[in-house]
Amino acid sequence: MRQHVIILGAGYGGVSAAKKMAKLAKKEEDIEVTLLNKGKKHHLITELHEVAGNRVEPENLEISLNRLFESTKVNLIWDEITEINFDDQKLYSEEKEYSYDYLILGTGSQPNDCGVKGVNENAFTLWSMDDAKKINHQVEKMFHKAQFEDDPEKRKELLSFVVAGAGFTGVEMVGELTQWFDELSKQYEVPRNEIKLYLVEGLERILPNIDKEMAKKAEKYLNKKNVEILTGHFAQEVKENAIIIDKGEQGTETIPSNTVIWTCGVKSAPLVEDLDLEKDKTERLIVNEYLQIPVHKEVYAIGDNSAAPWADKKTLPALVETAMQTGECAAKNIFADIKGQNKEKIDAKLHGVMVSVGSDYAVADVTGLSLKGRPALLLKHFVNMFYFFEIGGIKEGFSLVNEYIHEQASKKGIVPQLFDQATMKSHTFFIAILRIFLGYQWLMSGISKVQDGWLQSPDHLVAGATAAPIGPNAVGWYEAFMEAVVMQYPMFFQVVVTFTEIAIGLSLFLGLFSVLGAMASIFMNINFFLSGTGNMWYLMASFPCLANSGQSLGLDYYVLPLIKKLVWRKPKNKAEHLKEVVTKRK
Repeated sequence: MRQHVIILGAGYGGVSAAKKMAKLAKKEEDIEVTLLNKGKKHHLITELHEVAGNRVEPENLEISLNRLFESTKVNLIWDEITEINFDDQKLYSEEKEYSYDYLILGTGSQPNDCGVKGVNENAFTLWSMDDAKKINHQVEKMFHKAQFEDDPEKRKELLSFVVAGAGFTGVEMVGELTQWFDELSKQYEVPRNEIKLYLVEGLERILPNIDKEMAKKAEKYLNKKNVEILTGHFAQEVKENAIIIDKGEQGTETIPSNTVIWTCGVKSAPLVEDLDLEKDKTERLIVNEYLQIPVHKEVYAIGDNSAAPWADKKTLPALVETAMQTGECAAKNIFADIKGQNKEKIDAKLHGVMVSVGSDYAVADVTGLSLKGRPALLLKHFVNMFYFFEIGGIKEGFSLVNEYIHEQASKKGIVPQLFDQATMKSHTFFIAILRIFLGYQWLMSGISKVQDGWLQSPDHLVAGATAAPIGPNAVGWYEAFMEAVVMQYPMFFQVVVTFTEIAIGLSLFLGLFSVLGAMASIFMNINFFLSGTGNMWYLMASFPCLANSGQSLGLDYYVLPLIKKLVWRKPKNKAEHLKEVVTKRK
């Protein structure tokens, strides 16, 4: 009899479960696997701060589920489930019902307001792509309004930003904002010292789930970025234009702000939250060691829906690794149950955590190894790329990694620039190697002429066959030109040729104004061919270098944007002049 397995939710856990189930049941005709999700995309929700902070575009954190599963036996259905009947083993949406023999619940989570007044009405959360887009829009809107606001108190509300919760999401959000504020300050001509950024945490330190020393490193970095960190202070209320902080014996403090971002933990998604089943305090379902719901053994809960047992009577934390490992474990156990085999207990092996603080700094605590700064950031990028191979396999893994590198490139900081230099973004990385070699050849040719006395004696243009300006295959009219003009002023042209070769060599070797260097290389080679002494290799190697090859492994990467910035810089007092046009209505 055919067995129908439905995986509800396409988050990290759901995708991992579907991938594992597809692999196990690849040759099993009697097992049907369906991934049921509200939307058509798999979202990288751990990177949402990058969209909220304007580092990447939203589409860069979305992966088509069709792309991941089109060559597998996994069926894809886009629908929103509103009700589950465990007795009849059916799922219900507004228009359809779905029958299952086995069900994996991986619907993810939602922000937890922690019972704080005003959070749902007045705070911004960061747990979905829509959330990230709203924050992005709100932040820029505040700067836009501040351009035209002269009232000091209202201006303070506009330019004060509060992130409540200093866990992974909160710290990463603050890191993105402080970097983005530098750009917005210049764009909207808002003095940087007017912009206030607060990080509020109820516990005594930020990043409580990471090594204490690494948390201190992150705090020190944020302090350098002028982030005001308030630890040991719980939020009491979020108002439309302020957040009230409980400071214990010191009373309360009101921070004026139109933008409060709430990152104080999560709980299970609404569908799971409303189920009449045993749950923990964060609405995660209580499961046994096989991830089954005790009263419905055909139903498994994974990721943020599962209060899975862990060492020392603890439950697994809500991490990506947890979601992926519980997803795979549930898939294995369903397959084992169908085949009458022994199921395996969840034995999660968590390797650690990594937290980025902007695009050029991070801290990591991985398998006992503590890292900070760029090494930690590189590790985080490599882990993300490894994930793409896990979900994409050979078929999609390479292209997903390539897209990821492209989206991370060209941001501020050394690490993003390394990505940019090492990609095919401008289709010049491998051409750059050719450019450097060609530049070296030109440079050596020019230096050898200096050593041979081309700048001292005018007789080198006619000395020896190898240096002769006219070869046996010279074009007639060009030969006449050489004899009538060049040979009349040999010393001048020797100097021109020598310094031109050195200039071309330096341009191509260093990647500085490489397009001009390539054009000069082509021009020189055409002249050499007309005189019958050209080198075909030099000429053909020059053409690819016209493709802006200095952008990779060259100085053009840094110099050209600087020139562009200096030549086409923003006019001074542009915002002030705009105020003359815009006035408030009375």
